[in-house]
Amino acid sequence: MEILINELSLDGSFEKLADFYDSLGEILKIQKLMQSSNATFSKHHQLYTFKVTNDMSLHDAFRDKRSRSNNKIRRFKQLLYSLMSDPSFWHEDQRHKDTDQYTCQFTSETNGYSLAEACERDKVVLSFENASFTDSILEIKKNGEVIDLINIQEPLLLCDLLYEKSLIDARVYCNHRFNGTNLSFEHLEEGFDFNILEEDEEKAFISSFKMFSEMSWSAILKSDGLDFKKYQPSKKDNWFLNTPYTNKQIYKFRTSQRFRCFGYREEDLFIVLRFERDHTISDNG
Repeated sequence: MEILINELSLDGSFEKLADFYDSLGEILKIQKLMQSSNATFSKHHQLYTFKVTNDMSLHDAFRDKRSRSNNKIRRFKQLLYSLMSDPSFWHEDQRHKDTDQYTCQFTSETNGYSLAEACERDKVVLSFENASFTDSILEIKKNGEVIDLINIQEPLLLCDLLYEKSLIDARVYCNHRFNGTNLSFEHLEEGFDFNILEEDEEKAFISSFKMFSEMSWSAILKSDGLDFKKYQPSKKDNWFLNTPYTNKQIYKFRTSQRFRCFGYREEDLFIVLRFERDHTISDNG
C-alpha cells in the first residue's frame, strides 16, 4: 500500500513553530507503524517548500537551530528529514492525467497535487494536523465523479487499515492498536499466541480485545460475558508451573464461548501471556 503525503495540509496554519513540533507526535507513531509494514510513502516533489507557519516552510522547520538541544525536537527533526528525503516523488510515475479535472474544497488546482494523484493509486493520504483535514474521508471529484480518499491523521486508523489489508500481522497490530490501553501484548508467549489460531479465531480474539480495552476495570470485573476471574488450578494442573510466571496471580477471561485469554494484572494493565482455543485448561482452574 502506498500513502501519499498531503502537502495541502501544510498551509501555514500553525501560529508558532513549537505548535507544529507538538503536533508531530502522532506522525512519529504513524512512521513507526509504517516501518512495521510493507506500506510506503510518496510525496509531492516540492513538499519541503510548503508552509508550516506563515513565514516558515517545512524545510525551515527542519533547519531551525533554536531547539537543537531538545531530544524531543531532535526526534521530530529526524522525522521531518525522513519525510523530505526518503519517500519517492510520485511525479516520477505520475498516474493522474493533466487532461482530467480533479476538484475539491481544499484547492483551486485541478491537477498536479497529491490528492489528485492518490485517486489513481491506493486512495490513501497522510495529512498533517490541520483543521481543514480532520475528516477520515476526503471527497475528490474526478471529472465530476466522486472519489473517496482515506485520510490518515492518527495511528489507530492506519493500524486498522494495515491489518485489514494484511500488511501487518495480528501481533504487530495488537502491539500498536492497544498501546496505551489496559492491554499489553509484549509478553505474549510463542506457541500460545496468534500463530495457533485460525483466521476467524484471530478475529474473535481481537474483537474481544477491542471491547476489553474500552471498558473500565469496574465494568470488566462485573462483565458476565468476559467472566474475568482468577486462574486457580491444583499444583499438578498449573499451566504456568516452572515458568517465569509461577508466582504471579494469573487471571483469565473469555474471548468467546470456547476461547480464553490468560495473563496477569499490574495495576490497571493486563499483561497477556497465552491464548487457549478450547477451555480444557480453563476447566481445570
